[in-house]
Amino acid sequence: METNSQEASFLDHLEELRRRILFSILWFAVFCIISYAFKNQILRFVVEPLEKIQKQPVFVSPVEPFFSIIKLSLFSGFLLGFPFFLHQMYVFVKPALNSIHTKIFSLCLVSGTVLFYAGCALSYYLIVPAGLKILFSFGSGIMMPMVTMSHYLTFFIWMTVILGILFQVPVIVVFLGITGVVSIQVLKRMRRFVYLLSFVIAAVITPTTDVITQTIIAVIFIFLYEISLLILIVSVKRKVLKKKNLGSES
Repeated sequence: METNSQEASFLDHLEELRRRILFSILWFAVFCIISYAFKNQILRFVVEPLEKIQKQPVFVSPVEPFFSIIKLSLFSGFLLGFPFFLHQMYVFVKPALNSIHTKIFSLCLVSGTVLFYAGCALSYYLIVPAGLKILFSFGSGIMMPMVTMSHYLTFFIWMTVILGILFQVPVIVVFLGITGVVSIQVLKRMRRFVYLLSFVIAAVITPTTDVITQTIIAVIFIFLYEISLLILIVSVKRKVLKKKNLGSES
């Protein structure tokens, strides 16, 4: 009987996972359709950094404009649906969490969403324009820029997604610290390694040799890491004070 109940529970979890995946696909499809309906406005917004250097993107294949619009619609659908995907994940794992872990998990999801969009905004307003300007400078006066829409979208999407993912580091650090997987002392000892790694990552993901841009990205990563540590220290102190107050009352 116990084996049958375990199998039933496992099948229930699979069914719930299937439902959440289907809901996520549905949201993704809806936002992709919405993005396609506003493709011209989105396209003008996306190519604005390129148009500061090159008047218009070009295409070298008859099907390139169509596939570029599809690629852009899929990417926009993903960006718009990102909070909804996280919500489906939250609904799926919530029954397995207690009240404290549910609160921690929900806070991590909210902060992760905010940081993801912050990373995307940093990419759009700083990294992509600076990268294009410096990369184009190598051929200034010798070569004429004729960047195709397909190549530009690949560059734009790659940089945006990378920055959005890297901005999840503070959420991961806080989650590991609060849940006790990694202690604050260990995270403090990792400071030097994190500082060095921040500059290495900034140099790798920045498609230029611009030291200023790389330094800005590295400083932002370091700042996010320090903020994560500060949040952990404050939360631990609050827990200690709460325990002391409960002990004195008892």
